[in-house]
Parts: sequence; C-alpha cells; structure tokens
Amino acid sequence: SERARRLDKTTSTASQRCGQRVPVETVEATTVSPKDVFEQFIQPGRPVVLRHSGVAPPWNPELLVKRLGSRRVPLRHCAEDSVAWANLEFAGTAPFDQFAKEHVLNRDGIGPAARSEPQLFDFSVWQQCADALADDVVMPKWFGVDLYSHASAHVHPVTGSAAPTLFLAAGGTSSGLHVDFLQTHFWMALCHGRKRWRLVSRDDMPLLSPLYLGDLNPCFPTGLDATSPYIGATSTSQADLLGKARDALALVDVQEVILEPGDLIFVPRGWPHQVENLESTVAISANFIDRSNMSASLGEAELLGLVSEDPLHVASCLRQAAST
Repeated sequence: SERARRLDKTTSTASQRCGQRVPVETVEATTVSPKDVFEQFIQPGRPVVLRHSGVAPPWNPELLVKRLGSRRVPLRHCAEDSVAWANLEFAGTAPFDQFAKEHVLNRDGIGPAARSEPQLFDFSVWQQCADALADDVVMPKWFGVDLYSHASAHVHPVTGSAAPTLFLAAGGTSSGLHVDFLQTHFWMALCHGRKRWRLVSRDDMPLLSPLYLGDLNPCFPTGLDATSPYIGATSTSQADLLGKARDALALVDVQEVILEPGDLIFVPRGWPHQVENLESTVAISANFIDRSNMSASLGEAELLGLVSEDPLHVASCLRQAAST
C-alpha cells in the first residue's frame, strides 16, 4: 500500500539518525503582520507560537462558573486503551458549575488530576454559550479567511459554525496523539494556566504507525511517551505492532512548547499533536480552511462524502468558494 511504501522509505532514510526534540518557533505577535504569518508559517505548513497575542479572553475557571452557571455541558475523558479520536471518550454531561468545582477548582493545591479525569473539550461558544461569552471573543487577525466556518454555516444553517470552542481542564489531564479532521489548520489561544504541546510533522506520519479503523482520522498504537501505549497488547500481533511503533517513534523529530497565558499556537494541517495540561487551563480555539489547505481539505471532504452526507455538503461549498 501507499502507506506501507512511505513507511519503508521514511524509516530507511531516518534510520541513519535519532529523533530530536526541538522547540516550536515563537515570535512576538506585535512584530508580525497577517501577511508575514501566512508567508512564513501557514503557506509552508510550519507551526508557530505567537506570544502576547492579545486574542485570549480574560477567562479563568472562577469567572466561567459565574458566567455559565448550571447549564449542562458534555464532558470527555482520555482513555489510554481507546481507539477514539485523541483517545477521548464521552464521559456524560454535568452542570458546568458542578463539573468545574469538582474536577478543576477543588483540585488546585492538591496535585495533578488523573490523566483520565473529565474535561470540557471543544465546546462551542457560538452555539452553546454566546450569551455569556461572545462579547469577550476576538478572532485572530492572522487567520482572517475561514472557509470551514463558511461551509459549516451552509451545512448547518440553524446552528451555524461551532467555532470558536472552549476548553476547561484540570492539571494532569490530556488528550492523546491525534490529527485534526478534514486537513484543517488549527489555532488555540490560552487564557489561563499552562499547556505542554508536542507536534510531529505530517511528513513523519508513517513513523507513528497510524491506524485507519473507521475513517480518515487515524489513531496511533502509542503516544509520544513511548512507555504509554494507548492500545493494550492482548495478543502477539498487537505486542509486535507496539514494539515496531516504539522503535519507529525513536526516529521522529518532535517539536515542543509550553503554552503560557496570552500565547496563541498555530498547528498546520495534518500535523499529529499531543497536549497535556500542566495546570488547570482555559483555552479557546478554532479550525479553519484558507487557500493554503483548501485543495487538501476538499480532497478529504470528497472522499468522506462517499459515505457521509455532511462532508459531501462541505465539499460542495468548498468547490463553490474555489470558483469565486
């Protein structure tokens, strides 16, 4: 298969070296224009952190409790043996204030939470809490074109686009290694706390031994911590898969950064990434499509559109946008 061929080629090339740990490039947000960011990072597909972005709203867990009160929110938790996207499984719903007090606020000062503790992950601001939070939202000037939101609003004219979305989690929680859907770019602005981000170039994807079990979003036999398998080995073949995955992982270059309040990270399409909450964190994010990734996004949407209706409509909207 093409994936096997790329794996063999990448492994033979990389076998002459060991993987490196390198910092994500960081720049002061006030020193770069939208044109600079597009030409230096978005178009070539390079991650970057914009320090002091001025985009992150002044949100912390206590303020969110006051604003959101008891409205119910869906929760996720990271399950190490899960094959779900980012190893995140549904953990039920709860009133926001109850979740925040029990799993975030009451943990401050008593050490990190378990990795599997519930977290609020990718919760739509516009669809679910615009009345309480929208006035604080400032969309980043560096990502002014967003054809994904444009297409989503056409596909779902009642609810509109989900972006931007809200995250709240306790220190110690995380999401597993994953790739964002439909070849979209991604940004996240950190409002509160610290997050550890690790990213791998899409060119090194074969070395991560991706498994495509249900759609075009892969899961991975192991995360970037080689001693922490996400898929338990219950047979000889699975143990062999994990062993090969860990051997290949040693060849992968990993970019890493600690995101601080006020920072904004840009993740190019197709880059696998893994995120840990070093403290209780609040963040806001969005996925987007512009001219730099429209062709890749359209191609993936057309493939998924063969078996699902929503990507088919997204593909139609993208084709229409490309023609204008």
